[in-house]
Amino acid sequence: MRRCQSGDDAAFEELVRKYQQTLFNVIHHNIGRRSDVEDIAQKIFSKLYFSLHKFDPNRPFFPWVYRIAINQCYDELRRARRRRSITFSELNLEETENIENLLKQEAVQETSAEERKELHELLYKMLDRLPEKQKKALVLRDLEDVPYDQIAQVLQCTEQAARLKVFRARTRLRDLMVKAMRRRERGSNRRQDSA
Repeated sequence: MRRCQSGDDAAFEELVRKYQQTLFNVIHHNIGRRSDVEDIAQKIFSKLYFSLHKFDPNRPFFPWVYRIAINQCYDELRRARRRRSITFSELNLEETENIENLLKQEAVQETSAEERKELHELLYKMLDRLPEKQKKALVLRDLEDVPYDQIAQVLQCTEQAARLKVFRARTRLRDLMVKAMRRRERGSNRRQDSA
């Protein structure tokens, strides 16, 4: 970073190579559309480049770049919501399997591919209903596998507070899922009764 700040473009290219895949993952898990990942990453690296002078080299780099990435993702989501409603069916099911662990239900593994797809769509809709900090903490921990100390730096809180946010997010998400699944089941039963 010191080399970057002194104008060394080769050093910036090293940073891009080192963090490119991490940022792609962050973008994909927050945006969900593969087609947009490279464009958004380009915007993030541009912001990063023009913000180099703001970075304090005595502080950790990852939380700083992560905040820039997350803010860009939220900007993109706000723009997308204005243009159209976001469909969660665009998500790759294989990449959402980590979040299945939040449900702690073996029944998930026994469902058909169509039912699993519906479950994933529902799961991501419920994830979007979490308060922003809880959602951020949950995505970092359970999708990005970021250690709690780094989550604390990103969220600018203590490590204990980061653990609590993740715990509350998991609990809230599980509750939302249970309620949504019960509503779906009741709706399905009503349709069968009227048939």
